[in-house]
Amino acid sequence: MDFIYGLLLGAIVVGIVLYFSRSFFTKNKTQEQSVILLEKIRNVSKLITVESDFSEIMHYSDAKNILLNLVSSHKKAIVLANSKVMVGFDMKQMRIQPDPDRKLLTITHFPEPQVLSIETDVEYYDVSNGLFNKFAASDLTQLNKKVRENIENKIPQSGVLQTAQHKAMETINLIEQIVDTFGWKLAYNELNIPQKTIQKSTNEK
Repeated sequence: MDFIYGLLLGAIVVGIVLYFSRSFFTKNKTQEQSVILLEKIRNVSKLITVESDFSEIMHYSDAKNILLNLVSSHKKAIVLANSKVMVGFDMKQMRIQPDPDRKLLTITHFPEPQVLSIETDVEYYDVSNGLFNKFAASDLTQLNKKVRENIENKIPQSGVLQTAQHKAMETINLIEQIVDTFGWKLAYNELNIPQKTIQKSTNEK
């Protein structure tokens, strides 16, 4: 009988050890998964959701007075700029709270749309130099800077930032697909997302 009791006691001890060992390693694996998930999402970095084309025509003229203002020397040019503006989200600004026990990632903050890049192609027409007033490299640099500033000033009124904001849900759905491949759920119910783009998340189904 002592032998049988010994076997039973040993089996119980082994079972307890295996149970806690499995719980320990499963928890570590889940926590490791959450770290991998967060890194994958952060690696998306800057996500472009809207591309828009802008055009700018600038008539530039400059007069230089010499000889006690008795003589004026003019230089002028027509500047044509075509710009591609890319708007989206900087995913590094997004904040996510992982819950390994529930296999749940909660987005606590989603970034506002912003201009991620501006690519500008500038061409010069009807360039005319004055006898004592000629275009220098610094003039062209300033013209390029002015053109870019004009494009940047047009962006807020163009509606591209609002368009990108309404595509925020598409971005969240992309993140949700990444999360689903790991068997996790994504929660974003507290975010202030435009109502007309809201869809039910998988954790609400």
